[in-house]
Amino acid sequence: MSATNQQWLATMQTLSDMHKDIAVLLTGKRIAYIDIPLHYNVGDLLIYLGTESFFNKNNLNVVYRSEVNKTSLSALKNVDAIVFHGGGNFGDLYTAHQKLREKILSKYSEKLIVCLPQTIHFDSEDRLTASAAIFAKHPNFHFFVRDVKSLELAKRFTEKAKLMPDMAHSLHPLVDVTEVGPTNAMPQKILSLVRRDIESVRNATGRNIHKRGFDWDDLITLNEIAILRTYQILRMFKPELAIKLWHKNTKDVVFKSYQFFQQHDVVYTDRLHGLILASLLGKPIMMYDNSYGKNFSYYDCWLKNNPFITKC
Repeated sequence: MSATNQQWLATMQTLSDMHKDIAVLLTGKRIAYIDIPLHYNVGDLLIYLGTESFFNKNNLNVVYRSEVNKTSLSALKNVDAIVFHGGGNFGDLYTAHQKLREKILSKYSEKLIVCLPQTIHFDSEDRLTASAAIFAKHPNFHFFVRDVKSLELAKRFTEKAKLMPDMAHSLHPLVDVTEVGPTNAMPQKILSLVRRDIESVRNATGRNIHKRGFDWDDLITLNEIAILRTYQILRMFKPELAIKLWHKNTKDVVFKSYQFFQQHDVVYTDRLHGLILASLLGKPIMMYDNSYGKNFSYYDCWLKNNPFITKC
């Protein structure tokens, strides 16, 4: 095994092992897992599957699961701990998710509440101050964040704030250490994964390559759209069965993503979970930032020891 491969393996294993600190808080408790992603952003689905892998690895007892628009506040009476899905939706860009968290914090001051690793971003200082005031009233809110900038903001929400890598790292290992690193293939196949949403930076990866950009939604077929619509109907009548269907579908979509990445030799991306998935697969990566510095902040905090990443 080469020294660079050993360095990659040590980095990925360390990031996965760090999640044990979250498990310590939740062991022996009945858990509600809130804000499961009901869409085809593969980054959020990687976090979701990583979180479920984390629950399974640590024998944690999740008794209730819900997505943002179908959370029953009354159902939360019967749990000991409420866990919010991690990601990058903490702030004022995605208001439905933030309002749900604020509502739950206000209603259940007696329960342990944990927010899995997030990146915080508020465009408005007034909205930041108002939201922090709600969270700060809760005596047992634990806030895990993915970068140093977010940690400074998180301290305005709770004294129990801590740095933690993204939950997708609990998917490690996805490949054997002998499979990672640069290939000798010529010409190299390039994957250009580029954002098309509100976090995009125009022509983020186009400066160095001349190739049409790809984004997560290009993986989604009419069959997956039909499954999503079936889920949306089924959840009204059989919510537990609907969650199982969605979990199976999520695994299929993420596996398709693995396969697509493995067809390429190098990944150019401005998506955080393009960076994380390519890292988990041991791919050479040319990394660009998003609109508010999320990717570079994450790299500086967790991935600078991955020998296969070039910061662009």
